[in-house]
Amino acid sequence: MKRRSFLKGLAGVAMTPVSRYAFPSPVSTSFPQSIMDAHLTDQSGELSLLYGQLPGDMFGHVFFAEGIPLEEGHFTPSGRGALTRIDFQPNGTPQFTRKMIQTPSVLMQQSIDSWPDRFRLLGGMVHYSPTMGFVNTCNTAPNYMGNNRFALSFEGGVPYEFDAMSLELITPIGHYDEWKSSLPPFIDALTPEKWLFPQVRTTGHPYFDLETQVCFTINYGGNLGNIGTAEGFVDLIRWDQQGALKHWQVVGRDGRPAFIAATAHSLGVTRHHILIFETAAQVEPLRMMGIRSVAPQQHRTPVWIIRKKDLKAGNTQVVADYLELNFDTSDVMCNYDDHDDEITLYGQYLGAMDKSEPQYHWERCQFGGRVSARIAGYPAAPVDVGGLTRTRIQVKPDRVREIPTDFRLLRDDQLFWDMNDPAYQGHFQFPETFEHIYWAAVGYRPEHVVKRVADAYSQYPNRFYTNDTLPQETRPSALVHLDCNTMTLTDAYQFPEDCVMRTPQFMSRPGASSQQDGYVFTAVVRQQPTQGIGNGKEIWLFDAQNLAQGPMAILGHPALNFATTNHALWVPEIGPRPDNSYRAEVGDFFRNRADAHSRAVREVIETQILPRFG
Repeated sequence: MKRRSFLKGLAGVAMTPVSRYAFPSPVSTSFPQSIMDAHLTDQSGELSLLYGQLPGDMFGHVFFAEGIPLEEGHFTPSGRGALTRIDFQPNGTPQFTRKMIQTPSVLMQQSIDSWPDRFRLLGGMVHYSPTMGFVNTCNTAPNYMGNNRFALSFEGGVPYEFDAMSLELITPIGHYDEWKSSLPPFIDALTPEKWLFPQVRTTGHPYFDLETQVCFTINYGGNLGNIGTAEGFVDLIRWDQQGALKHWQVVGRDGRPAFIAATAHSLGVTRHHILIFETAAQVEPLRMMGIRSVAPQQHRTPVWIIRKKDLKAGNTQVVADYLELNFDTSDVMCNYDDHDDEITLYGQYLGAMDKSEPQYHWERCQFGGRVSARIAGYPAAPVDVGGLTRTRIQVKPDRVREIPTDFRLLRDDQLFWDMNDPAYQGHFQFPETFEHIYWAAVGYRPEHVVKRVADAYSQYPNRFYTNDTLPQETRPSALVHLDCNTMTLTDAYQFPEDCVMRTPQFMSRPGASSQQDGYVFTAVVRQQPTQGIGNGKEIWLFDAQNLAQGPMAILGHPALNFATTNHALWVPEIGPRPDNSYRAEVGDFFRNRADAHSRAVREVIETQILPRFG
């Protein structure tokens, strides 16, 4: 494919100039600052066609989650959560419904603003109350469980089921007492027993097996990065979607407990194996105390590999084999087929990119100037180009090994900047064999390269660019198509410079016969709204077999006002959640602690939390 087709813009779409925010930097910017703003109220309506023509056979429902910064410096992906559903019907007008994600901690946060109960932002990352605990925004990813049951996941709190029709949360997955606190024991011992919202760490992508109706996820913690790892733990959880959670503590062959120093964004599940990844987004303890030093991610991905046959009833531990892959990644998928005990993985190559670093107000930029308060909290730009990888692992009876001759790394210095969300047929429910994956490259903006991050990654291995050779012009967002069989980039579209694209999702055509037979949904925020209409918060739809031609249709509505979007989900149909479905009875958890709290907190428990979750 020729380079010029990669760089193809949206021909024929009129642009209208808008005033630009005055950055304290000599670098002009086309960045859409409205990505920092969104409605905090529920909205719905009919989407308008801003450009192109909507395919007549497009159908089904797309769900996507977002994070909304609530104050200056609030890291946008982990902001206040909202969930949007877009409804498509053949030859019909698409509709949207958007609702705020109201976990118990969010209900409390938005109602309580007095000391000592109020929540305050720690390090830009999490909201914390000394009398109640941590806020769970539950905004990482929507998941399909089967049988009209859906879940929302979040790496910093327990997952919840939601109703696909109303978008209301129904129940936490697991009673709160079934999840272990992720705080180190010496800190956990100091927390008040009356805490309502303990700190729980889990994966952003639990695995829901639609054939067996079994869910696999994890609960981990006990350490602070590489400090206190002797107290670290990783529990593998299996849930039958009806009863109690079943835990196994993961240990190595030497009997030592597994631990995760960074995060565990992704979980891999094959027919016979489960893979727990330590992914490249580090939660730094010093950050919570206001110290902004950067501990750079390491050029590696630790993996704990478990054989499903070893998950024995009555056991409290399971032995896993440990392996380190020689690259860092975040979103990882596996072929479900693992015949001959060989596992095939696909993921991003992140390189010198730190997915956990926000920009802070007035900190120095690499190319001069300082960060504006207007964008404080938006993720810092990568300081190198990323890539796409394929890795193969062989599982032997008593050990595992990488198959080095099968490793592939694809990099592109124009397109692969800030490699992010994957899209494919299904959503973290893996096909027998991956053939096609679509990826979002969010892009690169020199005015978002902060010196603090660039300095931390100056000696990072395998860099394509150095700090001195980094581009000083924008690399816009791109949507790219990976052919997994040939490990080649077969198609791509690069967006206009004023766009930020995230959250791609594959949508099958009726009767689809292949993994590329359909459309790709994307959420776009742009500085100059398409055709000068609307608020610049738009849905761009592509033919999955011809990205380079540009969007087939662009949709929008003045009330569809989202911020930084995270993962998405497409399903062909939805219906009411079955009446006799699982519900965790957590009412007593709140009732037993209510008397230890202030009158204002008790009122929120009685009038808002218990009516919904009690």
